[in-house]
Amino acid sequence: MENRQNLDIEEIVKEYSDMVYRMAMIYGRTKEDAEDIFQEVFLRLVRYIHRLESREHIRNWLIRVTINCGKTHRRKMAKQQTLPLNEGWVGEVPDDSSEMEWRVYTAVKSLPPTYRTIVHLYYYEELSIKEISKCLKRKEGTVKSQLARGRALLSRKLGEEFGNGTAL
Repeated sequence: MENRQNLDIEEIVKEYSDMVYRMAMIYGRTKEDAEDIFQEVFLRLVRYIHRLESREHIRNWLIRVTINCGKTHRRKMAKQQTLPLNEGWVGEVPDDSSEMEWRVYTAVKSLPPTYRTIVHLYYYEELSIKEISKCLKRKEGTVKSQLARGRALLSRKLGEEFGNGTAL
């Protein structure tokens, strides 16, 4: 096991910042929301790094904290909501993604939180069912079922555009 003093915050931020930001994006409605979630996650890392034991523990902890911060942020925003919910994402299509990728991404963002998280971790973060199960503290069978349901919802959302979801 790594010595806890050897866990360098700067290295951890460099290694995991992309993953945390991508996950924050699925919970935030805007880029600014994602940045707020991102910042909160790494502030918590600074506060609790002394409790973390290893690199793998850090990754799983960051995933869990990002999910929790994302959910908390959504609850806060729902209480302050002044725009109709159908306003949706106000950001622009990122330069480095195609229109098709953007449609899939926005469909993933619109999934219920349980499915959104699992689909994101599986496809965007490329975690295995076993890794997701460990991270979220759920049985592998539950993760498989939730992934299948998430795929089915995506298939319905995307419809004919992607061959009735057969590619998912």
